[in-house]
Amino acid sequence: MCQKTHAPLESYEVNRSTIAVLPEEIDGRMGSKIIEKDCVLYVSMKPIHIIDRSCRYFGSSYAGRKAGTYEAIKISHKPPIMVDPSNHIFLFPTLSSTRPQCGWISHVHVKDFKPTEFDDTSVTFSNGKTMELEVSFHSFENQVYRTAYLRTTFQDRMGSHIPKRQEFMLYPKEERTRMIYDFILRELGERY
Repeated sequence: MCQKTHAPLESYEVNRSTIAVLPEEIDGRMGSKIIEKDCVLYVSMKPIHIIDRSCRYFGSSYAGRKAGTYEAIKISHKPPIMVDPSNHIFLFPTLSSTRPQCGWISHVHVKDFKPTEFDDTSVTFSNGKTMELEVSFHSFENQVYRTAYLRTTFQDRMGSHIPKRQEFMLYPKEERTRMIYDFILRELGERY
């Protein structure tokens, strides 16, 4: 939901509509330009602070999500992170997160990317808009693939323990009851 105001927002949490969190100078200080599906917002927080706040909003911290990435896929330099597992929000940094020029891109919103004439990267997002980022094509491509690896690793882990409720709805009530009963017995059998 976009606000029609020229004043920067005080804070922001990444959500499913967030495409990118980019560094932007606002009133002489480093802040953030937020690109969402339907609008652009400005926030007076640095990108890394928005990322940390968003991770905390969804029950962890940036440091915790970084550690989780390392445990899952053994990446420690420019690691992608899972901000919110329930909404499948995965972001990757454009540079080292310690650098003030580092921006964050939502993996699910990257639809295409290609090198530019000067080895930057032209990215087309899910909203159809294209943006040129001052990141080498090779580095951007590597970040996209690392994030895909992280996503599939976590989604495989989460999917193997959670029954798909929608599948139960396709069957008559008696059969659903039996399937749920069988599922519970299997789960109990694995645990004990």
